[in-house]
Amino acid sequence: MRQLAVKIAMMALLVIALVIPGQALAAQTPPPPEILTPFTQFDPDFDYLEKGAAYISYSGKGKASIWGETIATRRVDKAGIQLVLQRWTGSEWIDVYTGDKSEMSDSSRNNKTINNLSVSSGYYYRVKSTHWISYGSIREEGTRYSSSLLIPE
Repeated sequence: MRQLAVKIAMMALLVIALVIPGQALAAQTPPPPEILTPFTQFDPDFDYLEKGAAYISYSGKGKASIWGETIATRRVDKAGIQLVLQRWTGSEWIDVYTGDKSEMSDSSRNNKTINNLSVSSGYYYRVKSTHWISYGSIREEGTRYSSSLLIPE
C-alpha cells in the first residue's frame, strides 16, 4: 500500500512540474486569428504603388521596434508610409501607438523605423502600415499588417 501511495505522489509531482511551467509561459490573451496573406499585393489596378510591408521585433526589456517600407514601380512625386503599433486584447486589435506620417519626394521608395516602443509581456502585437504614392493627380493607397508577435513573460 505504501508503494502505491509513493507512486501516486510521484505522479502528482510530475503533473505539477509539467503544468506549472506551462502556466507561467501562458499569454495573458488568447492568440489572435492568423492573417492568411499579410504580405499580399496591392490592388492590381494600381499603376505606381507596387509593394508595402511592415515588421515588428522585440528587443527585450519591454521594448519593441517597428519598421515598414513603401515601394513604387517608378520614381513618383511622393511615397509615403505611416506605422501603427497594435495590441491584441483577446477580442480585437487596438492602436497603442501611431507614428508620424513620412513622405519622401521624388523617390521610388520610403521606409520608416521606430525604436524603443513600450510593450507589455504576455500580449500579442502587430504593425498596421498605410502606404501611399502620389504622382501628378494620381493617388494610390493601401494598408498592410505584419505577423503578430507574442511578447515573452
